[in-house]
Amino acid sequence: MTTHHTSARRFAAVSVAAALALSACGGDDAPVTTAARGDTTAVAESTVAPETSAAPETSAAPETSAAPETTVAPETEFADLVFTPQSAGPLSVSASECTVDGIAVESSDSWDSMALSATHLFVPAEGGVAALAFTPGVGCAASLDATVGADGLLVTADPIDTVSATVDNIVAASGVFSTTVFNVGLGQSFSCSDATGYVTIAPDGARIVTTFPGSPVEQFELSDTTCTPAGEIPLPAELAELYFFGFAGSDYYMGGKGPDDTVYAALVSGGATAWKVGNAEVSGAGWIGWVHGMAPCAGGHCIVDTNTDKLIVTDAAGALRAEFAISDLIGQRHFYHSLSVGPDGALYLLTSDRGDDGSGGSKYANHIVRLDVTG
Repeated sequence: MTTHHTSARRFAAVSVAAALALSACGGDDAPVTTAARGDTTAVAESTVAPETSAAPETSAAPETSAAPETTVAPETEFADLVFTPQSAGPLSVSASECTVDGIAVESSDSWDSMALSATHLFVPAEGGVAALAFTPGVGCAASLDATVGADGLLVTADPIDTVSATVDNIVAASGVFSTTVFNVGLGQSFSCSDATGYVTIAPDGARIVTTFPGSPVEQFELSDTTCTPAGEIPLPAELAELYFFGFAGSDYYMGGKGPDDTVYAALVSGGATAWKVGNAEVSGAGWIGWVHGMAPCAGGHCIVDTNTDKLIVTDAAGALRAEFAISDLIGQRHFYHSLSVGPDGALYLLTSDRGDDGSGGSKYANHIVRLDVTG
């Protein structure tokens, strides 16, 4: 079964219960007394009252079974990640975790998306987008930057599902109802009310592209204060439905399902597929269940898929070089949301783990993991 998340188009169900009880009662008449006839000296005898039948015993109300106790799972204590380098031929991958300060990494929601600029990390937060000053490298760190927005929060009117950023801090944040564009350096923002779905901003900040599985790929031209519809981006013949979109310079990364129902990751240039990776054979080399991220790495390209727990590495022409189980790299099986290239050229992966909150609900632990791919 395919695993993925949508931008808040969700539905839920409720249930009801009932109970019953019953009771009964009964009684009888008083006896009658008569005197003897023709004997005036005799004391009248009392006839013995006829024996009355006892009132029928009332049956006790049927015993009802007690309502079953609801078992609430105890609160999950998330384990720390454990990092183990992996190798395949000349390729090697090592991982480490970035520290995050100023916002809770454990919460009732997973972050679902992240974006990196030259100076900041941006993630969805309650009320908008959290802006964290970012230090790259093996000892990477992110700390809420109170000088940005409202004490570190880029405020939006609607909840945010995805966020995208340029290297110079032009940020696009989208939700169900609209997209908001922020120029962090100038402290300005404006709304793109027609742009909904997952949002990706072009590296030069001149346009945004919005996508949603099963919907057209729409683009919008940006000025300093406006957002203008600019038509659709057609899919190449190899893709019938799009799952992932990203900019690769002037080209596009695209991931989705082909006409043969095989899932592919592809580089699209000039409207045509330059290369694609995929395999109809389950568990075969290059097999993909969904595309959750694509980015340049190690002189080629990297593809992340939560469904198959894979980091797939290709060469510059898209030929498959190696595959790595991400759970082997970080020591746990997580959901992998976003893949970004940091200012140091390394890959940064947003992951989340789900657990019980101790009250019958869920909570999530969010992690920013640095991946160094070499060889």
